[in-house]
Amino acid sequence: MLWIDAAHTAAYVYNVKAHSAEAELARVAVLQADLASGRARLLPDDPYMVVVNQDLLPPKHLELRARAWEIVRELTAMEPAIYEPRRRGQLVADYTQRHGVSHPTIYRYLRRYWQRGQTPNALLPDYANSGGRGKTRAASEGIKRGRPRKEGAAPGVNVDEQMRAVFRVAVARHAAVHPPLSRRAIFDQMLRDFFCERSVAPGTQRVQRGEALQALPTFGQFSYWLEQDQLMAAQRIAPALPGDSDIAHPGRPGAAFRVEAMQAEVQLVSRADRSQVTGKPWLYAVTDIFSGVVAGVYVSMEQPSWRHALMALANSAADKRRYCLRHGLDIPSGAWPSRHLPELLFADAALLGDADDGALLNNFNVRCLVAPQEGPSPWSAELGKRFALRTHAAAIAAASTAASAAAPAADAAAPCGRLDAVLDLEQFTRIVISGVLAYNHTAQEDDRTPQQLWDWGVAQRGTALRQYAEELVHCSLLPVQDAVVTAEGICLHGTYYSCARAVEGRWFERAAQRGQWHVKVACDTSSLDTIYLLDPQAPMHFHACHIAERSVAHRRLSSAEVLRLRAGEAPVRQHVPPPGQYASFERMVAALAG
Repeated sequence: MLWIDAAHTAAYVYNVKAHSAEAELARVAVLQADLASGRARLLPDDPYMVVVNQDLLPPKHLELRARAWEIVRELTAMEPAIYEPRRRGQLVADYTQRHGVSHPTIYRYLRRYWQRGQTPNALLPDYANSGGRGKTRAASEGIKRGRPRKEGAAPGVNVDEQMRAVFRVAVARHAAVHPPLSRRAIFDQMLRDFFCERSVAPGTQRVQRGEALQALPTFGQFSYWLEQDQLMAAQRIAPALPGDSDIAHPGRPGAAFRVEAMQAEVQLVSRADRSQVTGKPWLYAVTDIFSGVVAGVYVSMEQPSWRHALMALANSAADKRRYCLRHGLDIPSGAWPSRHLPELLFADAALLGDADDGALLNNFNVRCLVAPQEGPSPWSAELGKRFALRTHAAAIAAASTAASAAAPAADAAAPCGRLDAVLDLEQFTRIVISGVLAYNHTAQEDDRTPQQLWDWGVAQRGTALRQYAEELVHCSLLPVQDAVVTAEGICLHGTYYSCARAVEGRWFERAAQRGQWHVKVACDTSSLDTIYLLDPQAPMHFHACHIAERSVAHRRLSSAEVLRLRAGEAPVRQHVPPPGQYASFERMVAALAG
């Protein structure tokens, strides 16, 4: 199916198996009837779509793709005129003169574009069967509110917004514990973790814990605000909007997404050593401009970059129930249905910078454009009920000011905020997800929830949404790094991995006998549990590599946490053969593993 009209009544379809087919007009009702009767079926993945890793393409293939795309790029955007035979003939005649190519050449480019996923990569030369299904891609201060305490009891404290934020964080932090903690158990744990004196040593960044605070909330206050904020209630999904609802929002779901980066004002601790502070996390969020739905999130401890923003976009294409389960949250079916890529992706200039968006454009035909954000995003207000957020520009400016004003001989430990030095990266991510779900299902200024607008737009205006295999999107957007094949395993960031291909090829035995060699892998630096070995013989064929037994201590850790964990370890000496030694073996390995 190439195109559907806005009324959702007619569509143009194309026979992907034919060598010289034409786009045909069909009624959507007829296609739906064919699906219902079993005469047709809906494939979850496109078996003819061409997705490749940009780093593995020869320059000649890139030139051929660029030349073909330059010829047909404007033609492919002229929908539906390009599908109508008479209009298409006139357009093609004009473009043959403009580019100096023949009619058959343009028709051949158009057919390949329609057959292979409608992305620029469809125009690559036929050199490998890439992108197929089934591949591993793996109060008022001083005035106490409420009734006076009974004689002899402590005066108590007022529950302000900061304390309510701690309540929200404490509940979301323990949402994934099995068996679930009782309300009293969550309260007791919250008092131990958040309501005590804490400071961070400036040199070692280690947490120093002191006495419990004197002014503590009561269990009654905790329970009251849990009920008021509905923190323990199951996620409620608002009913669907009527089809004739007056929606003033222009556009449709998926026409454009926006990606933003914000820094949370929370000091996190390492999962490997909870007495070690790792810094403040960066939160990336992808929102649908039509509905406001947050379609994907990503949390990183590293400095903001475009490759981390792409991880948030990759999570936008993920099945959200499986994604939430990976972080310990079991959400109802339909609570977060978005799992798509958009037509356009907007970002501010500071985040987009000089980023290479070739993987998005050429693999998925997603164009990236610079557009500044006008005012705070609505979703940030919901997450702001849990922790303070700084925009990308504000966080960079604050960091620069703090660095220039830092005292050179500051020996005193820095005091912690109420939420600092308690949460780790995984717990923080879980809290972000719970906040995003709350925002997606909370009525905004027009008394409609973002999820209601998304569902209404999908049903009434059609969509510009594009759905791809989850692992395919994730792996193709992951940053590529060099790993080393050693006798102990495939080594990356001091963590050792193994995979079926390495075991079957006896890689580790060969490395022990003949020396090490480098391979290309794709990995998510926020979690090193799994990396993906790239196969140069099949450009988008990924071999999932899992942590070996000797690196079991690195499970569920980020690259930053692993580096801190290894800081005190003795360096491992690696045997590297002298230049020229085993040259024939190295050639064999290069042919086998790149």
